[in-house]
Amino acid sequence: MTTARVVVVDSGIDGAHPALRGHRVVTGPAFVADGPPASPQRNDTEGDRLGHGTAVAATIVRFVPPGSALELVSLRVFGAQPTCDFAAVLLALQHALTLAPTIVNLSLGTTSLRYRAALTPLVAAARAQGVRLVAPASYGGLPCDPGGIDGVEAVVADANVLPMLPELRPHGRRLVWFASPLPPPDADGVRRLRARGDSLAVAAVTGFLVRQALG
Repeated sequence: MTTARVVVVDSGIDGAHPALRGHRVVTGPAFVADGPPASPQRNDTEGDRLGHGTAVAATIVRFVPPGSALELVSLRVFGAQPTCDFAAVLLALQHALTLAPTIVNLSLGTTSLRYRAALTPLVAAARAQGVRLVAPASYGGLPCDPGGIDGVEAVVADANVLPMLPELRPHGRRLVWFASPLPPPDADGVRRLRARGDSLAVAAVTGFLVRQALG
């Protein structure tokens, strides 16, 4: 049986959420600290305080048939707020590439170019390993990284795209995914899933690529 491992760099994943029933969720180390993160915190017991990472995971599994061999690995970079020192993302991405993932979902980004020198070799390493990195092409109307780097599956949220059928189109000098930003069906349920827009469009592309990988 073909298996797929998706690393979700986000706010954590609540593996007990009903939307994730039947799927394997593994909690990896956290990369969250009061100051600039110097090393991962190996024992991440906080789960998902924001609901953002869980919403991303719930969107991904919508594309995966029940019983498929999918493993979601959570690497947490957000604490109580959906922001972090981007150095935490770099550390998490480095760690993600040691886990032999099929895809790394990054429903986040930075509009600063000062991290590009550090991100570029990580993108190259992912490509060499056959790992697909999925990230937003922009944030707040501004280009952002890592989605702006060649070799990353860059995503634009487009409400006119059918929810389960992301489209790969020419955009400027490269091909970019356009995907629906619609939330999972139970986003307003008892355990609210807090994510929207580009975050969920990225997750939709990840789910679509996972479905292709699983055949």
